[in-house]
Amino acid sequence: MTNRNQIILSKLTPPAQRSSILPRPRVQALLHNSLSYPLTVVVCETGYGKTTSALTLTQSLDIPAFWYTVSRNERDPRLFLTYLCTAFNQGSKKLGQPALRLLEDNQSNFQECLIALLNSLSTNLTEPALLVLDDFQGMNESKEVLLMMDWFIDHLPANLHILILSRLALDFPTINKWRIQGKLLEIDKDTLSFTQDETHQLYNSTYQLPLNLEDVSLLQQRTEGWAIGLQVVWQSIKASPEMSLNHLLDEESGASLENLFAYLAEEVLDMQTEEHKEFLLSTSILQFLDSDTCDFLLDKQDSAATLNELYKSGLFIEQLKPDVLRYHHIFKEFLTAQLNKNPEKAKTLNRKVASYYSAHHYWERAISHLISAGDFARIRQILDDVGDRLLQSGLKQSVRFWLEQIPPEEMSHYPYGNYLLGEIDRMEARFDRALESYRTAQRLYQNQDNGWGMSLAMRGQAQVYLDTLRPVNANQLLDRALALLDPHEYPQEVSNLLTQIAENQVNQGSMLEAEQSLQKARELSLLNSEAQSFIEARLFLREGRLKEGIRLLEKLDPGPAEAALPRPQRFHRETSLLLSLYYSLMGEPQVARDYAEKGLQVSRQLQAGYVEAVAKVRLGHALQLDLQQGLGTQGMRSIQELYEYAIQNVDIVRIHVEPLWGLCRLLGYAGHLQEARRIADSALLIAGNAGDEWIGLLIRISLGAALSMAGELDAASDILSVADSLADKVHDRLTKAAALLWEAYTAQKQGYNNSAILFLEQCLELIQKDGYHFLLNKQTLLGSDDPYTFFPLLYWARERGIQHEVIDQVLFSSPTNGNYHPGYSLSLKLLGGFEVRKGKHVVGAEEWKRERARQMLQALALNREKGVSKEQLSLYFWPNADESTANNNFKVTLSALNQALEPNRPSKESPLFVIRNADQYQLNPLAPIRIDLEEFEQLALSPNLTDRREALELYEGRLLEGEFLQEFFMPEMQYFHRLYLDSLGKTIEVCIHEEDYEKGLELSNRLVRQEPLLEAGYQFQMRIYHAMGITAMLRKVYQQALDVYRSEYGADSEPDELKKLYQKLMAHS
Repeated sequence: MTNRNQIILSKLTPPAQRSSILPRPRVQALLHNSLSYPLTVVVCETGYGKTTSALTLTQSLDIPAFWYTVSRNERDPRLFLTYLCTAFNQGSKKLGQPALRLLEDNQSNFQECLIALLNSLSTNLTEPALLVLDDFQGMNESKEVLLMMDWFIDHLPANLHILILSRLALDFPTINKWRIQGKLLEIDKDTLSFTQDETHQLYNSTYQLPLNLEDVSLLQQRTEGWAIGLQVVWQSIKASPEMSLNHLLDEESGASLENLFAYLAEEVLDMQTEEHKEFLLSTSILQFLDSDTCDFLLDKQDSAATLNELYKSGLFIEQLKPDVLRYHHIFKEFLTAQLNKNPEKAKTLNRKVASYYSAHHYWERAISHLISAGDFARIRQILDDVGDRLLQSGLKQSVRFWLEQIPPEEMSHYPYGNYLLGEIDRMEARFDRALESYRTAQRLYQNQDNGWGMSLAMRGQAQVYLDTLRPVNANQLLDRALALLDPHEYPQEVSNLLTQIAENQVNQGSMLEAEQSLQKARELSLLNSEAQSFIEARLFLREGRLKEGIRLLEKLDPGPAEAALPRPQRFHRETSLLLSLYYSLMGEPQVARDYAEKGLQVSRQLQAGYVEAVAKVRLGHALQLDLQQGLGTQGMRSIQELYEYAIQNVDIVRIHVEPLWGLCRLLGYAGHLQEARRIADSALLIAGNAGDEWIGLLIRISLGAALSMAGELDAASDILSVADSLADKVHDRLTKAAALLWEAYTAQKQGYNNSAILFLEQCLELIQKDGYHFLLNKQTLLGSDDPYTFFPLLYWARERGIQHEVIDQVLFSSPTNGNYHPGYSLSLKLLGGFEVRKGKHVVGAEEWKRERARQMLQALALNREKGVSKEQLSLYFWPNADESTANNNFKVTLSALNQALEPNRPSKESPLFVIRNADQYQLNPLAPIRIDLEEFEQLALSPNLTDRREALELYEGRLLEGEFLQEFFMPEMQYFHRLYLDSLGKTIEVCIHEEDYEKGLELSNRLVRQEPLLEAGYQFQMRIYHAMGITAMLRKVYQQALDVYRSEYGADSEPDELKKLYQKLMAHS
């Protein structure tokens, strides 16, 4: 079933404009302004002329205009998007065709489809165009549609303008931002209401019914310029010309405008012929009036003529196109209320038209009428036949709504309905509710002795456990479900079950069995299953076939986009989340981080808390591998918070294992061994109960590595030995190589040379065969945070005659010094004080021996590119010493510096980090040295907001704050501080623009604290409080600024720009 079969083309055609319409230049002038805005929203109750005004606008414009009359039935995003794309297909260029082709594939996501639509519009709209979305208020019930349209509006091509007509205010997430940016024009009922002059013109000129000024005043008072109220008064006067206006508008006819309409409409209805009255009442149940449907409903052959007569009479009927009409909303509600006074007749009519729509496969309209008829048995029959197909086509909100209309007593005996509810709840991550619905379905099918149904319900339960990585819980359910089905009778169902079994086997680490199950599933299925591809990608991950997995996932990935759009979530199987983990294992932290952040975007667009939690875990993994975190004081804590968020916000204990693994690694590698052990024990217990040995293997490798690096070698050896054996058991070559590498590292430290060589030789063979070189020279999740940790081990192996291609490839492709490397990178922090890290180890005061050695490193860091001469260094530190003394001091200080940086360097080897180039001394440009100053400058100058925010985190204070050398580098210090202030200001501007006021205030407060005499900080604070509507705080900030300036510059001091801004903001408060 395709959603294009559900399209009613008359909804995509503007209604015909009546001749009895008063041109209103005032309203049209305002609506013409819509072409100056990306979005115009007209919000007012029914009957104020929204549609009429929009029609007049489109007819007056010589530009392409597209129309879509929206209804509540399109609450499902896929159906809505199909209508939207088809609306753009009504012209000669078929602008919606590329997106519609994608929508034909129910597996394609809305992101791809909307991007295709936007690209088509951007390419083909060479002049301004208008899209009108009429009756949009029903979409307030669909968060997914609102999110989708919010994204679409935010990315409109320059030539497309949207006019939305709605009876209710709309809940677009970005609407406040559009207001502030001046991208939104809003029109309400005060604008559309007829003025007294317009009412006078309407009656005197258009209706040809002259009224005196007194009558016009009375009419204006009672109708308040309500367009349809003015129309119904005219109809009443036409029907009863002898009746006075005073009598018609008697206050006793009703206190409200709606009551006035009902009172007058009843009189209009009474004046119709019996045939027309019957036609009006019977067809009031229809959303759209076409002659075929009306003929079927009324057993007539002349409905076309009747519709034409009623339309020409000026009654409250709108023509959508020559053969399709509809009643005005308020008139339809009136007629339906009259019909429902005879409930049996109303039910009969609804059942009858439902049979017509069912025969034409218009399921939504059929079920809507069956709900009105209370015929829940027939609704059940339809859902039994097409319920799953409707879910797969993206109509889960509609299916839930229909099921919720079935009385609880009937639902308690309806197994397939409970199964469908379980499917919807599972898709929305309401797992406990889903299990209850599936189990209810299983019990009901069991009472019916229905094996197919029992198998279906058990498959649903098993899928919950697959989504939440609980293989032990899924095992028995899947086995029982499979036993109930004959593969010859139910080949596709058995294929689906085998696919689930394969995923469960992957989750348990039974990789060979999983491959066999997947192969059997493919042999039975006629469909190309995306689910099978995701399982295969996870299988590759757990077997260590990383390159194959990445190739497969990149085919499945929709490609770069600003954010994913509404579609069913894939839980832990999201492409971006899997790719993030792959790249963290391969030592590509930046790529892993990008994919994790993409996963966060997906989670926010899908409103998927589960996906958000997993994305934060994967982001934590990526950040762990970035040595820059070692330079910031908040680095470790921020990563810890990501893992803790996942644990606190997902109440499924099995999902806690991965963040616990991340915490174990983070704390263990930082030397917090007791806490790492405690966390590892908790994680291993959960993993063991769930039957997932693979994740337990990752935990053991990380804990063993942490213990080994901390010198607890015996404990490390024991844990790594278990990991080695488990890697064989689960057939994962990557974890096998990692376990062997850490075993070699540990054994070499223990002095067990033969063991170390044996482990290393096995490891190197795996690395060479499977391309795992990243374990040796990159920061990886299963390796080290420092890409040089294993270099001493490799040199040690070469010294003992271990000749291997991998060793040469790794050592000769990295900066080394002959036959030596200290085994770590160097990180220098110069902003806000001075700190040196060897890997993650902070060089302590006792390691420097001499303070001048510290200071010499500072001077070398600040002259990194060109170096610095011995004479210049002597001028810094010993300006008054004679040449001999200065030379001696220099040699001693340089020796102390090299000893602090490379304490284990063999005497015959030259230093790696500090080199001499002719008469200049400098930091080795080829050595692995990171300096916060260089990274700060690069990030601060970037146009990317994320980069600038990272720059602000790096800037912990002024250059060499509190250090002896600061006075020699004042120009540099001032340059970097100005760069910081500029980056801070730009970031605050973006926060204000994006309405992130909390972050904007945090940064503004920081600016005021750091630079109390800088006006900009107070200006930012005042603008933010004004945007938030907190006038009292705006005044308080201004007064605080005055106090600071007057304290510093005198009692009369008052900065002009600050004063002007304050007066401007207060005038608009």
